[in-house]
Amino acid sequence: MKYQRINEKSGSPFAQQVAANLLQEHVCLPAALLKKQQLQQNIDWMNGFAAAHQVQLAPHCKTAMMPALMQQLLQSGVWGLTVATAYQAQIAAEQGAKKILLANQLTGRATMAVIARLLAQGIEVFVCLDHSSQLSPLNQFFAAEGLVLPVLIELGVPGGRCGCRSTEQALQLATKLQHYPALQLAGIEFYEGVLKGEDAEQQIRLFCQSAAALLQQLRHNGTLTRPRALLSGAGSVWYDVVAEEFQQSQLADNTDLLLRPGCYISLDVGIYQQSQQQIEQRSSTACMQNGALQNALEVACYVQSVPEPGFAVVNLGKRDAAFDAGLPLVLAQYRDGRLLTRPDKANQLSKMMDQHAFWHFAELDVQVGDMLLLGTSHPCLTFDKWRQIWLVDDDYNLLEALTTCF
Repeated sequence: MKYQRINEKSGSPFAQQVAANLLQEHVCLPAALLKKQQLQQNIDWMNGFAAAHQVQLAPHCKTAMMPALMQQLLQSGVWGLTVATAYQAQIAAEQGAKKILLANQLTGRATMAVIARLLAQGIEVFVCLDHSSQLSPLNQFFAAEGLVLPVLIELGVPGGRCGCRSTEQALQLATKLQHYPALQLAGIEFYEGVLKGEDAEQQIRLFCQSAAALLQQLRHNGTLTRPRALLSGAGSVWYDVVAEEFQQSQLADNTDLLLRPGCYISLDVGIYQQSQQQIEQRSSTACMQNGALQNALEVACYVQSVPEPGFAVVNLGKRDAAFDAGLPLVLAQYRDGRLLTRPDKANQLSKMMDQHAFWHFAELDVQVGDMLLLGTSHPCLTFDKWRQIWLVDDDYNLLEALTTCF
């Protein structure tokens, strides 16, 4: 038999010869997997949640940077897509996005040129402003191109990330913006995830309220001339609180109220799973949705060595899975395609190196060649380690090799 040359680290030399299946060892491990049914469940769940709050979704695509997922989200009816860079905006546009929120400041002529090209194609791209020093370079570039750039004033907090540090700064920036005809003030953007502490929820509610009040003030003083404004916030941790505050703002008649979570699409078994549990405790709307968000991202690897009793080395490391927010969790152990066990919390990884991880276990039958399925915390930093991720069904049949664009 002639075997196919693999072009990715998780390639399959059997892919064109058999009905490939992960558990039948048809894929080189380690490999990253997305589970089709769980993925669709998560997309449907969040669409239902947003509809219940009368808000719209612009999912943040930086998490997976996967064209197939962007297309799936757009086909599900979301308002548009959120990105972090001009390159990501280009990828989103190539997948059919007609509305793109660049949740960042736009600096540098090269990146401006990328956005100008998209605007010239009729794609709406919104970018963030938080300082008057941005006005002249942006206006000069887009005026020369004969284009008008929609901009959002970013509202921030002291000690946080980007954004005007006060309502007064934001109002002053909006006033100055009127003198730059190639820039059109379209609304307000913020990111609430920088607010921490025991009273974080109350801080975030007040922050959302101040953003909504600022938008109203800009509309009343005439600096916000766009017929339909935009107000956007919400990462993947506090989207329920932001949705509640947006719904109570009574702005929906003349404003697009946008949530921007991204990690819900795959979820995880760590920080975002914990955040989702807290959301379900806070939000009756979340509890009323059909089903629940589910982990859709797994990484498969082999037991490579069992050099000591109760200790194994597996062929997965920091180049394959996130480790910044907790080590991957062993979800299942297979041998010869058969499920042996689902290890508990006492039987988990203890250390990761570049290409290896240490697995300490007790009262388990572990052999070289056993296959492990792991879940990770913080999906963003697992996705970006792969150029190819396998879409699988619940039986781990390989459905499609999905590419990423990091």
